[in-house]
Amino acid sequence: EDFFAAPHGAPPGYPKESLSCPGVITGEPYDSAGLRLVIQTPTDAKSFSFEFDFYTYEFPVYICSEFNDFFVAMLNPKVGALPDGNISFDTQGNTLSVNAGFLQVCTPQTAGGKVFDCPLGPNELNGTAFETHAATSWLQTKAPIESPGGEITLDFMIWDSGDQVLD
Repeated sequence: EDFFAAPHGAPPGYPKESLSCPGVITGEPYDSAGLRLVIQTPTDAKSFSFEFDFYTYEFPVYICSEFNDFFVAMLNPKVGALPDGNISFDTQGNTLSVNAGFLQVCTPQTAGGKVFDCPLGPNELNGTAFETHAATSWLQTKAPIESPGGEITLDFMIWDSGDQVLD
């Protein structure tokens, strides 16, 4: 089997369909990559936060299609109120993907039957090789530390669904 032509995986329960694209079934995950951090939390820590910026090549051509770029930040032990370990979402509670609709850095347009106002414009894309695509701009994830002084594992993961191109 050709390693580069086979799906490479995503966390259990993923990919998830976006409420922003009803009836669209996301393709198999390909080309996943991740970074695992194992962190000993301070005894007085109540929470932690990090900032990230999600860029996608799937915009604008593949909005609301089987092709979809994803980002998750999986926390273990998971936060009790969440259905799985993912702690990063858009403002509507969707997993971060090209179909989530929270792309703020782009050229205003209609794509996939959705209007993208792109309130931050395209300037942040300059010099990134994403000039004709889109990004969220900087977002912040905050999560509680439910056992201060214990160990947490944080897995940052990205993948491309539906095919192994436009990663």
